[in-house]
Amino acid sequence: MKRFFYPNYNNLNHGHDHLLMALENDSVTIYNALMSKTPIFIGRIAGVELQTAHDLLQGTVKTLAQHIKALENNAGIYVKYDGSLHSYATKLIESYNKCTHIAEWNGKVYEITGLSQEWIRRRTPRIPKITALALEPYYAENSWMPALFQKRILIIHPFVETFEKQVPKLNEIFPGRSWFEECSFVFLKPPVTLAGNHGNKDWEEQMDEFLPKLDPLEFDVALIAAGGYGMMISEYLYTKRNKSVMYIGGALQLFFGVIGRRWFDNSDIMKLVNDSWIRPAASERPPNHKKVEKGCYW
Repeated sequence: MKRFFYPNYNNLNHGHDHLLMALENDSVTIYNALMSKTPIFIGRIAGVELQTAHDLLQGTVKTLAQHIKALENNAGIYVKYDGSLHSYATKLIESYNKCTHIAEWNGKVYEITGLSQEWIRRRTPRIPKITALALEPYYAENSWMPALFQKRILIIHPFVETFEKQVPKLNEIFPGRSWFEECSFVFLKPPVTLAGNHGNKDWEEQMDEFLPKLDPLEFDVALIAAGGYGMMISEYLYTKRNKSVMYIGGALQLFFGVIGRRWFDNSDIMKLVNDSWIRPAASERPPNHKKVEKGCYW
């Protein structure tokens, strides 16, 4: 099972007028939120993580075992102790309650995640919803990226070593765009526990070791991609550190010109790729990485 079916918006400018309008409007919403003096938490509907939580808490037994297996392999959430799965599901759902905005999917992604997405929508009627596509600023004509001008950005992602090498080339990766203009960065690698690389540590043990690393960090805005830990890390930064945070998810690697197999068939992404784009460093390929959607991030 895939952790997430990533959208292929081939020929985005043709036949997707409603999506384009939502994209542009929601990009402005994100820009304005980032420009405000109040911290924001933009969460995003997750894949197998949220499907598992829905199955468990709503009593959907038919697909629960299948989703638990994918939760461990694809999202890196290893459940070792009695009650640990329920704890994960509960805390994941609570993180959505803390959001200032929630990014939702449509189209083919919605066909897979729609049940759990509608569940979250019913639980959070007062939280504004935006299209998940707006989280990816290369799609919009008027993106939210200029709102990061001169900001200090915390990046939490498994490919931080690769990203650091790409920072000097950001102007070449997205030529002609305002892209992390005059930004400085703090890079931090989250627990990388997918494909069986959990070291027999329960997900809560992983989080207990990781969260204290966030406390001394100084930054203005955090952009997060951390597998099944991502929404809860984001919620921690927002509620405990009073910082602005956006849970971007897998597409965050594209912000630094790091392409992976997942996007090879996406013409809207591939037309952005130039000689400054690279693949993730070999040192950042965990053992058995091809078990995760055939190595989709690498």
